[in-house]
Amino acid sequence: MVALGATEILGTVNTIINGLLLGGLFALVAFGLSVFVGVMKVINIAHGDFAILSAYLALSLVLFFKVDPFISLAAVVPVMFVVGYSFQRFVINRVLPMGGNQPVIATFALSIVIQNLLLLTFTADARSLVRPYILEPIEFFGLSISKRYGVGFLVSIVMFTIIYIVLKRTYMGKAMRAVPYDLEAAKMLGIRPLSVYNFAAGFAMVAVAVAGVLLGMTFTFYPDTGPMYLLLSFGAVVTGGVGSLRGTLVGGIIIGEALVLGGYLGSHFQLMICYLVMLAILVARPQGIFGERL
Repeated sequence: MVALGATEILGTVNTIINGLLLGGLFALVAFGLSVFVGVMKVINIAHGDFAILSAYLALSLVLFFKVDPFISLAAVVPVMFVVGYSFQRFVINRVLPMGGNQPVIATFALSIVIQNLLLLTFTADARSLVRPYILEPIEFFGLSISKRYGVGFLVSIVMFTIIYIVLKRTYMGKAMRAVPYDLEAAKMLGIRPLSVYNFAAGFAMVAVAVAGVLLGMTFTFYPDTGPMYLLLSFGAVVTGGVGSLRGTLVGGIIIGEALVLGGYLGSHFQLMICYLVMLAILVARPQGIFGERL
C-alpha cells in the first residue's frame, strides 16, 4: 500500500511538472498575441494560423535544405517579421480608423486565406518537425520529464526576457507602451502611432515564428490547427490580464496545468477544464490576474 501511494504521488508530481513546462510553451505561443492586443487593441484571429504558417515555413526549409528546425529560425523569424509588418501597414492600419469590428474581420479573413493556402500547398496530411534528439524524456529520481516541453519552456523564458527588455529598455518599446496608454500624449511627444503599430506587429510576429517552430517540434500540425492555438493563447492572455506580459506567462502556465490535470478525467474533457478554470479566474478577478482594474 505504501509503495502504491508513493507511486501515485510520484505520478502526480510528474504530471504537475510536465503541465508547468507545457504551460511555458503555451505562454510562448501567447506572447505575440499579448503584444498585438496590448499595443493595437485588436484581437488577431489569424494569430494561431501565423504560428502554423511558421511551422510550415520551417518544414519547407528542413525538407529542401536538410537543416535542423532550430537552424530554420534564422530564416523563418525575419520572414515572419516582414509578414507581420506588411500586414499591419497595408491592411490593419487602413481599417483601424473605421473602428468597430473591421480590424477583427480583416484578421478573420486572413485566417481563412492562410488555412486554405496551406491546404492547397501542403495537403491535409499531418506534418511534424519532431527530431529524435528531443523525443527521449529526461529521467531523474523516478520522474520522466518531457524534453520537448522542457525545451519549449526554456525558449519561452528566453523570449519573455527579450520582449521585456525591448519593452522596458528601448525607445521603440517605450513608444509601444505609451501609444495604447495615451495616444494623444504620445503624438505630442513626436511618436508616430502607425509606425509604432507596424513595428509592434512585426515584433509580435517574431514571437509567433519562434512559437510556431517549437509547436511543430512538439506536436503534429495540420493546415487548420491554428484556431486551437488561438483559443489557448487567448485564454492565457485573458487569464493573466490583457497587456501584461508576466500575466501572459502565468496564464499560459495555468492553462498548461489545467490541460494536463484535466486529462485525469479523459482527453475530451481537457479543453473544457481549461476554460472552466479561466472562467472561474475571470469571475473572481474580471481584469485577469495581473490586469489593471478599469
